[in-house]
Amino acid sequence: MRKLLATFLLLLAGLLLAGFLLALAGRHHLKAAVLESQAAIVGAITAKHPEAEADLIRAIAETDKQSAARGKNILAKYGLSDEERSPETPLMRKLFRFQLSGYLLLPLLAGAVFTAAAFFFLRAQYSQIRGITRYAGEISRGDYSLEIRDNREGDLSILKNEIYKITTLLKKQAETLQQERTLLADSLADISHQLKTPLTSLSMLSDLLSENPAEEKRAFFLERMRAQLQRIEWLVSSLLKLSRLDAGAVTMKKETVPVGALLEKTLASLALPLEIKALQVSLEGDREAVFTGDFEWSGEVLTNVIKNCIEHTPENGNLQISWTQNPIYTAIRVSDSGAGIAPEELPHIFTRFYKGKRAAPDQVGIGLAMARAIVKKQGGDITVKNEPGEGAEFTIKFYRQRHQG
Repeated sequence: MRKLLATFLLLLAGLLLAGFLLALAGRHHLKAAVLESQAAIVGAITAKHPEAEADLIRAIAETDKQSAARGKNILAKYGLSDEERSPETPLMRKLFRFQLSGYLLLPLLAGAVFTAAAFFFLRAQYSQIRGITRYAGEISRGDYSLEIRDNREGDLSILKNEIYKITTLLKKQAETLQQERTLLADSLADISHQLKTPLTSLSMLSDLLSENPAEEKRAFFLERMRAQLQRIEWLVSSLLKLSRLDAGAVTMKKETVPVGALLEKTLASLALPLEIKALQVSLEGDREAVFTGDFEWSGEVLTNVIKNCIEHTPENGNLQISWTQNPIYTAIRVSDSGAGIAPEELPHIFTRFYKGKRAAPDQVGIGLAMARAIVKKQGGDITVKNEPGEGAEFTIKFYRQRHQG
């Protein structure tokens, strides 16, 4: 519309210039007509009265009102004083035709120019609209390879750029959705595999029990079945928690969490595996240290991390848990005295269903993945490092500024 308005203003300026030039041309023709009429009068009079030549030239050069009044009276005697009855001379007809053609030509020329400008403008606009329509059709068919960005000015250019932004967003969402579908398929396959093993064991143990074994074997089989059921219960519970985290159905509380109390509760829940392997646990940190987060879910994080360390620490080994607090974050470090993590495994340690080379056969590989998901949900961070032969060290950071903001 700005282009069309600019064209109209240029056309208006052109019309004003053309009108000015037409007025100049009309003035020139009028002067020529008057001069020719005066020349005819002077020629006719001086032909019979040569002595009146000077008076005639003086009357033409210097208008005398008395002479003009006397001349009008003479014209009135012959009925030429009425403007409607004035004689139509060839010069006056020529001047009229010139002015009429000019006044008619100007609007016709203006209309033609404006119509042409509007035509080309609308054709360009509709061409862009058709291009946008084709682009939208390709997007609806899943083709995101087309380019529609436009760096020119105008509302349609802005619309194109906004559509391109939406297209880029849709493309990323489609790629993310495809990745999630792939991950879901892989996850279902892993879950099926993880459930298949304990279910197969339960089926075999059930068949053995159906044969009425001796009391000692019966007790052994029942204990094995109980262990497999607990494993299935833990696996299903963990998968449900992961699903809730993935779906965004978990709302993390923002409460003051004392680190000492959190570790006491976590270690109490892991007392049995710690006792079985006779592990020594050392705690070091300020008992008054706190962070802002969710007490229960943070406990889930520490449980999974410490449990992983217990599984990879030999009997009579050591676990060291320390924590520090500064104006930026509260950090909790958990290190073990195991063999450490192979360097090539470090990038994958928090990947869902990933099991390292030293992992036990019954391990699933979702504990650390769930720990990272919970920490990220609270705006924190979890990392791992190790020195081969000296064990692994996990660092969990809960940032103060992020929660306060």
